[in-house]
Amino acid sequence: MRYGSCEGSVGSNGTSTATSQDPEKDAELINCVKNENLSRMTELHQQGADLVLQDADGCTLLHHAVQIGSKDIVKYLIENVPTSYLDLTETETGETALHKAATLCQRSICHFLVEAGASLMKTDLQGDTPKHRAAKANDQELANYLENCQHYQMIQREDQETAV
Repeated sequence: MRYGSCEGSVGSNGTSTATSQDPEKDAELINCVKNENLSRMTELHQQGADLVLQDADGCTLLHHAVQIGSKDIVKYLIENVPTSYLDLTETETGETALHKAATLCQRSICHFLVEAGASLMKTDLQGDTPKHRAAKANDQELANYLENCQHYQMIQREDQETAV
């Protein structure tokens, strides 16, 4: 079963299919993530590069960082992008970065994303939540963690709606 299409978002010639004002910088950012080059990514960001980009497949830099399991890049992105960015979905499967991390059984990265406010209730195109993805990957401990957090997140949102 194929989950996601973020692996192939930069062509073999290094060009990105991302759509922004500076496709070369987008391609360089994606390559920095794929090569776990946090220092160059940070440098590009400080020079004004937009960390909130999505390539033609809908994959964000966060999707790419999760795909390679780079905790440092995931943390940097979480600290430097709006919370809404955490729940952007890629086109082919509708998965968020949290779905991808759960599928890959990346517990630390799941924790970072949950703590930063990623939605635990968002479903992919198959109707799976991140908890379902962890269960399908046979990581029951991660699935239980995500279920507990999902319950807490639902209670928080109900409280916020009641307060308004």
